[in-house]
Amino acid sequence: MVGVVICLTAPGCAFASDPIVVESSPTPELPAAVDGPPLVDPAPQGSTELGTDQPVMIAPSSTPSRSTSVGDPRFPGLGSADIDVEHYLVRLAYDHDQRTIAGTVTATGILVNATDRIALDADRLDVTAVRSGGVAIQFARADRELIVDLGVVTEAGTEFTVEIDYSVTVDEKSFLRGGVGLFATPDGLWSVNEPDGASTWLPVNDHPTDKAAWTFDITVPDDVIAIANGELVATAEALGGVTWSWQQSEPMAPYLITLLVGDYELVDDGNSSSGVELNHAVLRSERDTLDAYLDATREQLAFFESLFGPYPFDRYGVAITDSPQGLAMEAQGLSLFSSADLDGTLGRRQQVFLSHELAHQWFGDAVSPSTWNDIWLNEGFATYAEWLWMDEIGVDDVHDAAERFLSAPPRIGWPLAEPDDMFGSVTYQGGATVLHALRLTVGDPAFFAGLRNWVITYLDDAATTADFQTVMEESSGDDLDGFFNRWVYADLIPSQLPN
Repeated sequence: MVGVVICLTAPGCAFASDPIVVESSPTPELPAAVDGPPLVDPAPQGSTELGTDQPVMIAPSSTPSRSTSVGDPRFPGLGSADIDVEHYLVRLAYDHDQRTIAGTVTATGILVNATDRIALDADRLDVTAVRSGGVAIQFARADRELIVDLGVVTEAGTEFTVEIDYSVTVDEKSFLRGGVGLFATPDGLWSVNEPDGASTWLPVNDHPTDKAAWTFDITVPDDVIAIANGELVATAEALGGVTWSWQQSEPMAPYLITLLVGDYELVDDGNSSSGVELNHAVLRSERDTLDAYLDATREQLAFFESLFGPYPFDRYGVAITDSPQGLAMEAQGLSLFSSADLDGTLGRRQQVFLSHELAHQWFGDAVSPSTWNDIWLNEGFATYAEWLWMDEIGVDDVHDAAERFLSAPPRIGWPLAEPDDMFGSVTYQGGATVLHALRLTVGDPAFFAGLRNWVITYLDDAATTADFQTVMEESSGDDLDGFFNRWVYADLIPSQLPN
């Protein structure tokens, strides 16, 4: 892809395939089952007194929602507007010789709309059974969707739990050619899921507007370990090896999942000066290279907390794996880096990578984009944070970085609020330059107060570019319509920074 060269100099991206262009409705007509018995019609009109753990029938004259989309303009096939998943229990067994995963995912949540069927994204998965309350229920496949039949039209606000058995093969693909999801290595695997890779290996409501808590129970051979987001809460012997159990209690978008399997060492580096747990993971063969980055991570964390407010999660860490050079990914609480980049030296390249992915914990992870057109709220912010850090350590001047970009900006690919290339220079350096222009417009006190208020207001949630403008107007007391029209929504940004 065209963006690969940019990624090698601007980490923090995970390339997607070209944007999906389809005609789609949020409530399409759903097909009969192809992986199970035919889906049944809604229950007859009327109501029935059922237990609190059972669906409640309502009159089918109220046309039920059947959403297979959250309405993202860039990826209209992702997510479902009918459900709010609150927790996923992900049980996986990885057969490395066969490169296969046998999994059971239990999704628990709330129905947002009255419906008789719910949809989860499940691309390329071989689904063998779906249950609710231990009872088998009907399901169907529609393109990348798994359609689960609730049996009756069920009221909005009702809790639901579905348990899905499936398997998937870790297929051969290239990240540098646009692949996302799971990637096999000689003794395990690693993952990058931005923007839609999670649903290639587990059934999920695969959009950042639906964050959930996660529990991962991952069984792997006993000569490797399995790593996921959150806290390692248990290990236990199991048929076929060892089960590694991780608990991610803070809400997390599916694209921020990490899954690593291999000969890793887990490194406990204590707590930061503000009490953040620092837990790292590194390939055992690369263990000595991690030491170069322990102090730098602490220093960057303290610096960003002084600007953006408290670190938004309980823990943070660096994961060094055998992924391609130039790849870095802001998996929540445990950023992913290639051992070809974090090679034991600490120069400009390593400072850029480390600071960029750490900053994403505030901008992208704690506050996620409401649509993938809002990607600059992730990458522009992390790039600007990277510029601030390089200024702090005397490597580069943040104002000079913005002026260099404006000296030869891309002539196409704008506006920033809807870039042609999600992971191109418009989004990264263009977004950072626009933030610097905003800082010059409102002044340092209002600008940094606005960034802190942004995280406070939308912590554990998702937000839009319009939401960001509102927060900055409230923080500065200024009407910023003119600024956003010139810099964020324009087909080409101004050629000079504000005075």
